[in-house]
Amino acid sequence: MTPGVPDLANDYDGPCAVCGAVVPAGAGVLRHGPTGGWEVFHPGHVPEPAPPPRQDLPGWHRRHLLALDIATTGNRTAVDRILTAAVRGSDGAIGDWIMDPGSNVQSSAPDKTPGVTPERARAEGVPAARALDEVATLLAGHLAANEILVVWFAPYVLTTLHAELLRHGVPTLTDRLPHGVAPVCDPLVLDRHADRYRPGSRSLRAVTAWYGVPHDHPGEAGSDAEATLGLAQALAASYPPVARLSRPALHTQQIRWNAEQHRRHPDALEWPFAAVEPLPWEDPPAG
Repeated sequence: MTPGVPDLANDYDGPCAVCGAVVPAGAGVLRHGPTGGWEVFHPGHVPEPAPPPRQDLPGWHRRHLLALDIATTGNRTAVDRILTAAVRGSDGAIGDWIMDPGSNVQSSAPDKTPGVTPERARAEGVPAARALDEVATLLAGHLAANEILVVWFAPYVLTTLHAELLRHGVPTLTDRLPHGVAPVCDPLVLDRHADRYRPGSRSLRAVTAWYGVPHDHPGEAGSDAEATLGLAQALAASYPPVARLSRPALHTQQIRWNAEQHRRHPDALEWPFAAVEPLPWEDPPAG
């Protein structure tokens, strides 16, 4: 039983999903099965909550993947600035950037703990335009080869990146990719689709812990990118229907799944990003 979530009893007789013996109506425990239907168990046979076992499956997750993450001054995609960016590749590629946010950016939102303050970014970072161009060039080259870019909560990351590129007069991903910013894999969308009834947090830290993916330094762009990459691979290995999707189908299905997941949130950003215009800096609200 999940703490705080009451067990549901079966209304009808049915075979136990573990032993196969009949569970009389009202005497068993119902659980959502791996395909979204219901399964019934004898009370002593209810399994502990756990993700599906990973399988040795062919699929897109075995191809060359590149994961991106950023740490910013806040969550305002058109206003806040990128302080650090990181990419991690399934081939072992590593890229890290610290970006000078400019002299007028003095503080981060109280709930942002990226490990790099605006002061440190000004002291140690390279000009933002140069770093952003390097990041965009790397991402565009990967996507132009029709390989998957993995981004946790893509609408936030890619929308913020788009605004920063415009702000600094650097060609955006849409400028560089005439056929669109695709294919993208967002493990948050995949997890919400594949295991939609699981209670609890869907933060990157919580979801990596659920799937047993290492995540050593949550909040640091490099660690988050590495965890996001491992999570995409774990999700595909855990859910064969996800692994079997072609790269174009994976991208297209996530647009639909994300829309379903946010149908009660009309202000949600488009997936995988929104082409917002950058806004002038404003200090974040006081905590």
